[in-house]
Amino acid sequence: MKAMAAVVPLGAQAPAGETRLREILSALDEEFLGLLGWDWDRRVITWPREHPVIGLPDCPAPGCPLAITVATRPMCGGCMERWRGSHLPLEKFVLVPKAMSRGVGQGPCAVRRCERPRDTVAGRLCQARDAQHTKTGLRTLTVEEFLAHPRVSGHASFGRCEVAACYLDRAARQDPYCKAHLQRLYRARTEAGFEEAHWRRTDKAICTTREVSLRGLPDLLVGELLYGLWARTQEGMKPRPECLRPLYDRLRAHQVRELAEVADPAGQGHSREQVTMIRAWQRALRLLNLTPERERVKDVWDMAVFGYTGRISFAPVLQEPLREAMKIWVYDDLPRRRNKNAVQHARAVIAAVGMLSESLRLQREDRGMVPAAWSRKDIVAFTKRMGYFTAGGQISPARRLAFTRFVRRVLLRFRALGLTAPGQLLEGMPADFAISPEDMPDEPEDTEAGRDLPDEVLRELCARLGELEAVSGTEVRVATELLIDTGRRPDEINTLMLDCLEQDPDGSDVLVYDNHKGYRLGRRLPIGAETAAVIRRQQQRVRERFPATAPARLRLLPRPKTNPEGTKPLPEIGGQHRAWVTSLPDLLVPVLTLERGTQVTHLVPFDKKRIFPYAYRHCYAQRHADAGVPVDVLKELMDHRRISTTMGYYRVGHDRRREAIDRVTALQFDRHGNRVWRAAQSLLDSEHVRRAIGEVAVPYGVCREPTNVAAGGHACPLRFRCLGCEHFSTDVSYLPDLQAHLADLLRSRERLMSAFEADDWARTQAMPSEEEIRRIRRLIDRVQNDLDDLTPEERAHIEQAVAVVRRSRTVMLGMPRVRQPLPDVRPVRTPM
Repeated sequence: MKAMAAVVPLGAQAPAGETRLREILSALDEEFLGLLGWDWDRRVITWPREHPVIGLPDCPAPGCPLAITVATRPMCGGCMERWRGSHLPLEKFVLVPKAMSRGVGQGPCAVRRCERPRDTVAGRLCQARDAQHTKTGLRTLTVEEFLAHPRVSGHASFGRCEVAACYLDRAARQDPYCKAHLQRLYRARTEAGFEEAHWRRTDKAICTTREVSLRGLPDLLVGELLYGLWARTQEGMKPRPECLRPLYDRLRAHQVRELAEVADPAGQGHSREQVTMIRAWQRALRLLNLTPERERVKDVWDMAVFGYTGRISFAPVLQEPLREAMKIWVYDDLPRRRNKNAVQHARAVIAAVGMLSESLRLQREDRGMVPAAWSRKDIVAFTKRMGYFTAGGQISPARRLAFTRFVRRVLLRFRALGLTAPGQLLEGMPADFAISPEDMPDEPEDTEAGRDLPDEVLRELCARLGELEAVSGTEVRVATELLIDTGRRPDEINTLMLDCLEQDPDGSDVLVYDNHKGYRLGRRLPIGAETAAVIRRQQQRVRERFPATAPARLRLLPRPKTNPEGTKPLPEIGGQHRAWVTSLPDLLVPVLTLERGTQVTHLVPFDKKRIFPYAYRHCYAQRHADAGVPVDVLKELMDHRRISTTMGYYRVGHDRRREAIDRVTALQFDRHGNRVWRAAQSLLDSEHVRRAIGEVAVPYGVCREPTNVAAGGHACPLRFRCLGCEHFSTDVSYLPDLQAHLADLLRSRERLMSAFEADDWARTQAMPSEEEIRRIRRLIDRVQNDLDDLTPEERAHIEQAVAVVRRSRTVMLGMPRVRQPLPDVRPVRTPM
């Protein structure tokens, strides 16, 4: 056999006139080709044994010549089958030698200077020398003695097998094929319509485990396949030989000349893995030698040239001057968008300008082709058109506002870029062709807040995180836990670096993350000890998985596949999260209804469509707002730009407090312990206002005495002997305060009845009266009896409403207000 030729300079291999082939070969990595053992004469890829992406280690079974092609298996496929049938432990099975198999491929004859192949893989001699050894007087010699005998000499090769894909040598002078293809030829001749010439061009190669043949393919296609293989390897993808061989054979059988001819790989019988590879190769070739400067002149941009994914089409902008100006605007704006939403933002702005373009086309006789003819009337027509679409439900108020803002900003930017100057694209565009503040529609009610999950749902999700880990892996579970605990955006969690955990000077843990949306890097968020423990455990797992990678390059949540060095972040988990939520049983939440004048609570299934990764950010913000965290503090915690966004969560908290008040009014009592509203209904808006301005909170209920209310609770004529005042009332939310007051009265009475030094008049004034003690005991009993009459389910909902009401309560007695603790969802979380 011929020795493998050395890898020669790539440019010299390109045929004259093949410009595209020269470009591809010039872009190929010579070191990568050397790693594959590539020879332009032999044209066979040989997978290396050691490489972080494409390495195929040897099977550990003694005597097995195959390689491990599936990284998750300890042996090759054949040895795995033998192991399953042996019932032996793996450590003992790998010590058992594998029986000699027939094998695949060729080996050189052991005779010196003999260029012919061995007769069999297991043998050592070619066909002629084997006959000489077994059929002549030399048959009594051992193989070593035969090889050293002076009558034994080598012979020249018969040449390569004439099957286009084959790189093996012919076995005999009279046969133009290798031994394996001779056997295939005998079988193929029995088929109807057999043509040997076609068979010779399209039949498959005879390859070993590590080898893939590119022989019989056009030069351009060979260059494309090598470049595509290199590009996939750079992305961390591991192409498998058993996937590439049938793909190359199919390309050879269909006489494909270049990958661009494979327009529909899915419809041509390719497997899903092969379809993925073909499309990835085509994309890599399309981007070869493509620059942003060359791409920016097209009407459809491939955003991979700019470092993004997807495409952007300028087709919605109908007028050519406006379309070309939009290309300049997008090209200028892209560097300002340093997050993954840059493409979506550009598409949205193009759609907004497209609506302006459509309005110009319909309203103007010149179809809007002359920028100098645009006027204020066209702006009015555009704003009216947007209002018409909003009124008809074709676009939402929020989208109308966003599109109007986009158009306003783009028109201003056109002038800043000088596009309206003489000789430019929008020469002569009038100054009044602009969106003024008066043209802006009203801002719709903020929808950022109010999308959090009920506590019951969040607790159930936390209790079932183990199921998410079992299906999607540890990284997805850790990402979900951090989303719940920190309230960060999903992309901020997925892209965390390994060293994202730091400590303040006082020893408190801090999460360091990047706000990609606002491009504010190195943000610091205080976190709890349990959240920090989750991060530390994940850090340890990552270090153990990627010991050879520098810690500064590692991600906290590395991609589980195509990530040999651990430097690629976890992709979006929305699909895995959705599958997990869908698999869960119904998540029941209480709903309050009014039946025959009475409040009734029902458990209904929660809409699972409202459970998505971003919802955890709303949960984080809402439970802080409900707990009374100051708005300026919450703004910093959420890293909001505008405080109005943060205020939305407090408006939601106010609505929930109203709902809770509606619940507790069903258990409201006067000073005698009589129910005030036996058939309680939800308070009207006017009643909520009256309660806000017509009463004041006192230690054990509310007071409606006018002078005391006017004085903010500091002018009580009875000096806070509320249980004797007709203006006093209480409800179930004050039960803990009533019980504490009763205990305080009893303690005071005991102290005053003991040897306490005081004048009689002072002792008499300070001594709690028996009537007051009796009144408060009766009031407590009535409240508790009414609670006992409720079902366990109703009582649980009343207790939740009481917690909401008490959390926001302020008593104006000069006492400091203590913020209630945040709702804790961790105790029910399953261990990792």
